[in-house]
Amino acid sequence: MTNFARTSIFCPLFHLQKLLASESCGLCYAMYMEASVPTREIRQRVAYFQNLLSEAGVGLALLRQTADLFYYTGQVADGFLAVPASGEPVFLVRRPQERLTAAAPVWPPVCYADLRELPPLLAPILTVWKGPLGLELDVIPAALYMRLREQLFAGREVCDVSPLIRRQRMVKSLYEIEQIRQAAAILDEVQQAVPELLKPGLSELELAAALEYRLRLSGHQGLVRLRNWDLEMFYGHVLSGESGLHLSYIDTPSGGLGFSPAFPQGASLKKLAPGEPISIDLAACVNGYVADMTRMYALGDLPAQAWQAFELVENLFAIFEESARPGVMPGDLYRRLGEEVQRQGWEDYFMGQGPDRVRFLGHGVGLELDEFPIIAARFPYPLAPDMVLAFEPKFFLPGIGMVGLEDTGRLTPEGVEWLTLAHRGITVI
Repeated sequence: MTNFARTSIFCPLFHLQKLLASESCGLCYAMYMEASVPTREIRQRVAYFQNLLSEAGVGLALLRQTADLFYYTGQVADGFLAVPASGEPVFLVRRPQERLTAAAPVWPPVCYADLRELPPLLAPILTVWKGPLGLELDVIPAALYMRLREQLFAGREVCDVSPLIRRQRMVKSLYEIEQIRQAAAILDEVQQAVPELLKPGLSELELAAALEYRLRLSGHQGLVRLRNWDLEMFYGHVLSGESGLHLSYIDTPSGGLGFSPAFPQGASLKKLAPGEPISIDLAACVNGYVADMTRMYALGDLPAQAWQAFELVENLFAIFEESARPGVMPGDLYRRLGEEVQRQGWEDYFMGQGPDRVRFLGHGVGLELDEFPIIAARFPYPLAPDMVLAFEPKFFLPGIGMVGLEDTGRLTPEGVEWLTLAHRGITVI
């Protein structure tokens, strides 16, 4: 299937064009509602989560984090979803009350103005509640945790339900895979525009801005959510030459200088120049779901070492495609790939430099860019069908820059179905 065909089927650009051409607010709202998560999907997710709660002996989970709220309600709100181990959940909404009430979500909103109202609103659940209170302890602010535990639900044991949520979200439904497929189609489309944009003297910033403009008009929602505390990103990293060697404070292979010490990552004012690798690592997000991809470009040619590194990257992709199967432990896959890098003598350049080297080769994608599974030495769960992950082997070559690829793929019983399909080779202009 051509990229054009994929775009015409999956990409929401057509819908955006209709919205931009329309003067009708009613049409805008109707098309907005078309993106709603199916009711059956939401109910199945909550039922599965309730089974996990029952198995763990958790009586009630009180969910607050945005991606988790969206996963189990299909909505984003300032509020909570109270999920008992059995029975209907309660969607507690502080704001936007009128908008969510009019949207008629799967779980009808129960509105409140102050946290002190939560115990009375949850009284029917609390009277039969047994077991600890489950909170998302990996992301919930400490002040909110203290207030919930000490003031609103005093005397209740508290436990962490984030591992249950992250394990559930590792495996994607067909609906979720379709959203990620749409996001991947946007990345493929935008990468097609790169060759016409590249020219010596163009800054990384100018190239990044041109691509970000195209991403937005093609349907990228703009925000890419991340779960890990204090992990932040803006669209991705457009890096050239030795800019690709500047690692950053975030737990990713590439970094970049950015504009200033206030946000030291991503594109800078450095000009593109002939003979250096140009890395374009971007994410796109459709209806909340993320795809991730990196492609390489060059003006003129590249040093021989860069071509050698890229050949090894392609070899690692071949090993990944051969080895990534349901039941395989990510640690075993991580070690096999690392052994190939060592065998060829490139370990000093792999996935970063010195103490700043990252210790993973791939990560799950979904509602967040840093989901499970992780292709790392100690990740405890085996690969399974319908996991979706981004594989990103990258080499950092002193005096040259960063050379690597990244693709988002769905794991099937037969192997990897790649969702990002743009040409993988280094495009030389």
